[in-house]
Amino acid sequence: MSHKSEKLRKKERMEITLPLLIEYYTAAKQVKGCSKKTLVGLTSNLGKFVRYLTQSGHSLKLADLTIHDARRFITSLQGTVTKYEGHTLTPPRPGCTYSPQTVHKQVTTLRAFSNWLHQEGYTAQPLFALLDLPKLPQTKIEVLSPEEIQQVLACINPKTFMGARVYAMVILMIDSGLRAGELVGLKLADVDWERGVFKVFGKGSKERFVPLGATAKQVLLRYVQAFRPKPARPNVDNLFLSLDGYPLTVNAITHIMKRLAKNSGIPRLHAHLLRHTCGVQYLVVGGDTKSLQMFLGHASPFMTHHYEQFKDEQVTAQHRKYSPIDALGVMPRRFGRGRQAAPKQVPSEEAASAT
Repeated sequence: MSHKSEKLRKKERMEITLPLLIEYYTAAKQVKGCSKKTLVGLTSNLGKFVRYLTQSGHSLKLADLTIHDARRFITSLQGTVTKYEGHTLTPPRPGCTYSPQTVHKQVTTLRAFSNWLHQEGYTAQPLFALLDLPKLPQTKIEVLSPEEIQQVLACINPKTFMGARVYAMVILMIDSGLRAGELVGLKLADVDWERGVFKVFGKGSKERFVPLGATAKQVLLRYVQAFRPKPARPNVDNLFLSLDGYPLTVNAITHIMKRLAKNSGIPRLHAHLLRHTCGVQYLVVGGDTKSLQMFLGHASPFMTHHYEQFKDEQVTAQHRKYSPIDALGVMPRRFGRGRQAAPKQVPSEEAASAT
């Protein structure tokens, strides 16, 4: 009887629809402690899969789902798509393409979801275990050079409220490598001015302490004492505030960086580029990867060691610019075999006697 009951339970589970399972999955992730941003990303990615199946006339029952459905879905994402379909605020944009990173993230989401289905007993094996991850292009990040950093700072007027705030943010992000989300979440109470460190809550609600350089400390203290507006509410303790005293958002940081990119003449400038620049500059001036990993908040040393490559490229670029021999103005000489001189003709004995 128990065997039949178990078979009946398996059959009932296989009749469950995909939207309901996604609801269960996100609830389990929320209980586990995943951030709101992570939950929104999971719901969005899995929602794309559900919409694809619905538009294709495919059944949404778990029993009817195969890895071939997932592969066809990924193939559709690699072609021309309609972005923001089903978005509550942004209108759909047809004729677009997803980046390789977006497609790669979609695959990892489907694989993690299928693993959860197996762990929870909904499937005998992970459905998408054999779903291959698409290759990502090996792109190189061109970090800001010292001259470009000065160029960015030179276009900011630190004597105004807006300028003092942006100046302090840029200095802090280059000095400490903060992410945009960490920057807007930084609290005034998290800064230990005497020790020169501040507390950061990074990805996964992981807490870490980040050192504060002497220049960054001076610039930040100037903003707090002279330009930081009065908080709009007593419970607002964010370090960086808007003009009306409310905390900044990541979207606000994005717009600030876009304006700064335009004004500085460096169009590739964005918030995360400042973080990459911090990592490379730290290694260039003699820092080590272990301490860099700690204050950047990397879970594994892989990404931190990735900065070693950027550091080598930065050193090479600097040498090309400040080559000692090039600075002396030594003109290159043309070396070659050239013409060989004709051998001297030694007079013969007959010629000598004739003379």
